[in-house]
Amino acid sequence: MLSAPHQYIPRALLLAYLLSMPIYCLVRLAGRPDWVGLSTALTAASLFAFSLTYAIVQHGLRRAVAMLVASFAIALTLEYLGSSYGILFGEYDYTDRLGPKLLGKVPAIIPIAWFMMLYPSWATAGYLLARLRPTAMPMPAARVGIAALAMTAWDLSLDPRMVADGNWVWRAAGPYFGIPLSNYLGWFVTAALIYIVWYVITRPEQTSNGADDPTTAGSSLGFHYWPIWAYIFTWLGESVANAIFWGGPLVALAVFIGMGLFGGPALFSLWRSMQQTQPRLPGRWSEA
Repeated sequence: MLSAPHQYIPRALLLAYLLSMPIYCLVRLAGRPDWVGLSTALTAASLFAFSLTYAIVQHGLRRAVAMLVASFAIALTLEYLGSSYGILFGEYDYTDRLGPKLLGKVPAIIPIAWFMMLYPSWATAGYLLARLRPTAMPMPAARVGIAALAMTAWDLSLDPRMVADGNWVWRAAGPYFGIPLSNYLGWFVTAALIYIVWYVITRPEQTSNGADDPTTAGSSLGFHYWPIWAYIFTWLGESVANAIFWGGPLVALAVFIGMGLFGGPALFSLWRSMQQTQPRLPGRWSEA
């Protein structure tokens, strides 16, 4: 890991992401479709930049770039097969709202955007496994599976919103707010394949489940936990935004339950860690 000054960059980018979330909500609430694209780009760019810079600080430039290239290549390949032939995801088409397309099918921003939530999901899965089995050997299959499910759960909110914004169109409506269930199979398989490669890339760092040892990581608000907090805030933000701002209470419920399967235990564990490390006041206050 790089020295503390280098941590200010991902810290600033995480703050920018958190600030972009209410901005996006207000833009949609104001009914300004011409601003939706810009606010979407701000949210995606800030979370992507946070994930990438954090990965660089945590894993080094070479490994972080390798992780980014792997996610880009796998996501682009499977997105192209999906949008061209309906493989895994189902039959869908990207509109022109997301900018230039690669291979004539997939907007360039799509395989880049995969990385922005892949890393928080990966970190959250590693943290949960490490908390469950703090003295056990790494469980790569478990981490890959949990991370892929955590990543897929995010799309319970993302896909209905992006379809409503006109960014892509499903050729045949499915049971989940017009989205076929095959889409979530595609998300899981794509994420799992990426995470398998990521595990190989980061394997030399492994010291416990997920390469992250929570017993030596310091404060629950410290640098080590920022990607996990990014997942937690995304979970809570998507749930609240769907319920209040976007007129989707049922989507909000699905997201709250789906992402909450991972964000909930992570938040509870981090909260307990904060309570345990909080200094106690002397005298009679310590007896309360």
